[in-house]
Amino acid sequence: MKRLILRLGFLYGLLHGGTQITRVFSALLTIFSLLLVLPSGPHAQQAEAPVYKDGDWWRVKVEGKRPPGVSVEGPQLGGFPEYLVKVVGDAPRVYGVREGDVKEIESHVILSLVLGRPGWRGDLLQFPMRVGLSWSTQFPLQLPGLTRQETAQYEIQSWEKVKTPKGEFGAFKILMNIPERTGRVGRLPGRAITYYYSPQVEAIVYLREETSPGGEGAATTSTLVDFNVNE
Repeated sequence: MKRLILRLGFLYGLLHGGTQITRVFSALLTIFSLLLVLPSGPHAQQAEAPVYKDGDWWRVKVEGKRPPGVSVEGPQLGGFPEYLVKVVGDAPRVYGVREGDVKEIESHVILSLVLGRPGWRGDLLQFPMRVGLSWSTQFPLQLPGLTRQETAQYEIQSWEKVKTPKGEFGAFKILMNIPERTGRVGRLPGRAITYYYSPQVEAIVYLREETSPGGEGAATTSTLVDFNVNE
């Protein structure tokens, strides 16, 4: 920052002294050197933790795929085709949406899918957010008839454009990985989640989780349909 201030001061002096040709040439040279100093590209992207306001809301479409013989019941992932997360006062609330009917429900899973809240797959978001940031966390993974403690690794891989039904948004691409391992009950499949957090939307705009990626394992997707955040 000190170098930047000095160069700006030098540029100001050039513009107010010397011959016209010298001033123009020196100014162009200084501007070029400033472009080399200033950050650019994905490494210039950084996002602070959002401050949610009363009335902010996000609507997502959630789809789940399960292996043959395994069903999903209840409002967590299979009860409604869409969900609405809305900030009421200072707390987010979850509503299931079906054909115009809206019903308030309790679902920490949906809060994680949309706002990255801990509890479903650990700490999905870390701030200040930037490309290259990595972290790990432990959380209880709930499976049918079983709860096991897992350690997941997270990495912000890139800054990309993501298309959603609401439009295209710049977003951080984040990868979460739980490696496959063998436990007391036998082989425990690994899990991989790829998701995109948009600072403009202040939420996760797309998420896909897979077990045994590419195989017949379970899969969950969440896609932003609409949103409104107060400036």
